[in-house]
Amino acid sequence: MKKIAFIIFIASILLCSCSRKEDSDYLEFPKTKWGMSMEETLNAYGITEKNTSYYDEGSTFIIDGYELFGEKTSKIIFNFIDLKNGKPILCAVRAIYPDNADMNQVLKKMQKAYGRTIPVVHIYSLFQTLGDELPEREYTESEHLKLWANKSIIQFIPEKERENFRDRWKNYQPGLKDENWDAFSQNAKMVTVVWTDDGSPSNEKNILDFNAFNLVVYNEIKSQLSDQ
Repeated sequence: MKKIAFIIFIASILLCSCSRKEDSDYLEFPKTKWGMSMEETLNAYGITEKNTSYYDEGSTFIIDGYELFGEKTSKIIFNFIDLKNGKPILCAVRAIYPDNADMNQVLKKMQKAYGRTIPVVHIYSLFQTLGDELPEREYTESEHLKLWANKSIIQFIPEKERENFRDRWKNYQPGLKDENWDAFSQNAKMVTVVWTDDGSPSNEKNILDFNAFNLVVYNEIKSQLSDQ
């Protein structure tokens, strides 16, 4: 009996361990899960609309002065997107710190939470500036710019489903075409995180940018295909 109980105990530890690893693969913003509704995100922080400094139903809310990764922020901006299904979900978060914040302290805590940084990240905008071209920007790690990302999109898509995902993804990513799908799906990551202490790639000096747009699009398309 003791042996059976021990086996169950070990199995439960392994199961929890795997679950935590799966969660961490998506580089989630503290206290949240990507794809949460606005109400769920507010609840995760134990606040209501009244506690925000800005609130736009179904789009954005902002909280001020919250401590994050050991330093007090100026503001945290939570962004939601409606993928044409009437259900806005959490897809990006930006944390802005005061100019005098100890960003090295923030970086150390982020490295502990998310692991090693990576040298290069490709980020695709939802806003086109050059005709119908795919709006892509490549970021390279430096002393003042640190990057995290999980696996490429293509690594999540079963080979037999790639054409279906490609055709549907074009509905969400401006500039995406058949001819640039291969490069996009190999370079684009499900979730990216950017740390900077010198204003790049933003006008603000001290920034954390979490972007999970690709992940929520992937989940939406996966749901569409499963409903067929």
